[in-house]
Amino acid sequence: MKKHAQVFMLDGVGINLEKFKAFFPEEKLALRSKYKYDSEDFIILYIAEFIPRKDHEFFIKNIPELRKQIPNLKVIMPGRGVQLKEMKILAVNLEVDDIVWFLGYRKDINLLCAISDLYVTTSRQEGLPISVIEAMASGLPIVASNIRGQTDAVVPGRNGQLYQLGNDADFVEKILALYKNPGLRAEMRKNNIEDSEKYSVDIAVEKMAEIYGECVRKNSILL
Repeated sequence: MKKHAQVFMLDGVGINLEKFKAFFPEEKLALRSKYKYDSEDFIILYIAEFIPRKDHEFFIKNIPELRKQIPNLKVIMPGRGVQLKEMKILAVNLEVDDIVWFLGYRKDINLLCAISDLYVTTSRQEGLPISVIEAMASGLPIVASNIRGQTDAVVPGRNGQLYQLGNDADFVEKILALYKNPGLRAEMRKNNIEDSEKYSVDIAVEKMAEIYGECVRKNSILL
């Protein structure tokens, strides 16, 4: 088996930081009004295809407990997939369908990030998750399952929290801790905007150009 002479590392494929960005409070309120949400709503966003490894079921089953302690809770779940109908039925059976919005395929993900307060991902398996990076760039604190890929982006206490995969109590606790601490969310917002800069598409393109340039130079020497 042929070995690679050198391995290069990039911080993801690059995020458009002009599109995914944090809005000023007054801009956020105006956008919320446009989307028919109230200023007092606490909006949790989860962007994912409705497939088993994204584990929407785990999230939805914990919404009744979250609702008890977050009276103004709203949950937004864009995405399509084979489990979408099943998850809609689950929300009805748990009597949370009045606060969960299944939005299907969307082209305004950046704006959905802008109106939200918290980003959650309950995925069981990930690479470096693009949706998490986009949420970070939008200034959203993150609550993510403690799995490879997500641990590359989420630093507990700095830009979000990690919960133990499959642990309902830990998941709910991590969300409530951020809900009850606006000051911490504000600090994480600032850190996430800062941390997301290294994932900029401009930096990714610049780094790729450097890598290709180095490879061309080495091949030229070898020839």
